[in-house]
Amino acid sequence: MRTVIIILGLMLAWPVQAMEWQWLSQMRDAIQNASYQGEYLHRRGDQTSAYAIAHAVRDGEPVERLQQLDGEMIEVIRRGNRLVCYYPAGAEDQLARPIPAAPFSQVGPMALDRLAQSYQAEAMGEARVAGRNARVVTLTADPWRYKHRLWLDRETGLLLQSEILSSDDEILEQFRYTRLSVGGPVPDSALQPTLSGANGRQQALVQPPMPAPDTDAFVTELSWMPPMFKLTMAARDASADGWLEKRVYSDGLATFSVFIEPVMAAEPDSLVRMGATTALMSETDGLTVTVIGEIPRATAERLRDSVSRLQ
Repeated sequence: MRTVIIILGLMLAWPVQAMEWQWLSQMRDAIQNASYQGEYLHRRGDQTSAYAIAHAVRDGEPVERLQQLDGEMIEVIRRGNRLVCYYPAGAEDQLARPIPAAPFSQVGPMALDRLAQSYQAEAMGEARVAGRNARVVTLTADPWRYKHRLWLDRETGLLLQSEILSSDDEILEQFRYTRLSVGGPVPDSALQPTLSGANGRQQALVQPPMPAPDTDAFVTELSWMPPMFKLTMAARDASADGWLEKRVYSDGLATFSVFIEPVMAAEPDSLVRMGATTALMSETDGLTVTVIGEIPRATAERLRDSVSRLQ
């Protein structure tokens, strides 16, 4: 009898799960293919930044302009998978900072298939964001990942708000539109940088495409990996002073990087958390291991402990 009850429960749950993943598929398509303009807030920990976004499709590929509205002026132009970041002239110190990106803008065509193997989607009712009606969906997974809560526009599927939550439901990171217009024409001028050379500003950075993962020359390994995280990039730099191995992993939603190099000088272990991002640096087996990404502390620590030299 217990087996029959379990089977019936799975049969009843599957259509609901399928419906919610259809909503997420609609969200992914809207983020890439819809025309929209608006402003949103992005909060990481106790820091909040405001952005303006314009998005459209040109010549069959998504084109987007992202502008930071507070602090130092930053603009990011995305055309397909190519990102170009612009800063005011004389702001070269900004080059070391991460390039801003609209939430979920890099979710690929097949990402949802992978996400469905790691996360459970559950409808959590309805709400309103930026004057628009939204469906609320929560993505939960194993303890090695954060929980995500998404507000999806009922009309278009566009993501209106998202939260990354800890295991005790603390909001670590939040994105929320404050103004949004969907479906109208987006003029070409709204997709062009204003910090170009024409007005005395300068283009600062072009992000090249990531090379295919290749670990053949690596001298270290990780013996443990959270389920469904895949290697998306690997690179090794070597010089007379030493070497550095970098690996990037993703499950289609969360991403983290692992940097490994020989210990050059003794340094104390460090742990920093900024919003949903954990940065852990530690020494083990004569190696300095740094783990940075959108993962809980326990995940970063277990990854560090799994690092060893190849025998």
